[in-house]
Amino acid sequence: MTKIKWEWTIPNVLSLFRLALIPAIVATYLTDQPIWVPALLLALSGLTDLFDGAIARHFNQISEIGKLLDPIADKLTQVAVIVSLAIKIPPLRWLVGIVVLKELLQGIGGLLLLRTDVKVHAAEWFGKISTVLFYVVMVAIVVFPEMPQALLYTLIVLVALAMIAAFAGYCRTFCRLRSDAKKTHDIKEITQ
Repeated sequence: MTKIKWEWTIPNVLSLFRLALIPAIVATYLTDQPIWVPALLLALSGLTDLFDGAIARHFNQISEIGKLLDPIADKLTQVAVIVSLAIKIPPLRWLVGIVVLKELLQGIGGLLLLRTDVKVHAAEWFGKISTVLFYVVMVAIVVFPEMPQALLYTLIVLVALAMIAAFAGYCRTFCRLRSDAKKTHDIKEITQ
């Protein structure tokens, strides 16, 4: 199994900060704080997600732990946010199933890859687009909870389609990585 060590880098600290924001986002939204508070915290979470990757690439602070920590923070944030919002906004409830199933299956796939000593890869562009769209739509729903139903359903469908497309992209990546790992394993067995 791959050994991953902790590295104190700005991107990793931003990912930890994003994890710490999760209970604050949920608590401020569910306890009827002024609407700008959970919206601001959610937007801050989205911005730190955007900046941690950019900082990691620009300052050469990409790390194996960061490649794991960033998507974990994304997944936990998305699940916590969608469940919290669905409590108050019933049309979001069916999206909870899509989010939870997608994140659960991707988490299992990631664990399977780790067990085969496959090097951890950074998030793909389609996953980032899906995440950005998720943050933008969820902030909009928090800020405008009384938006017209047609707009609300349109935004929900957009997020669902982006998540499904990202999941399909990650399935292709997973299959390619597993195939590459199997070929490498077969070559090692032949040469031994």
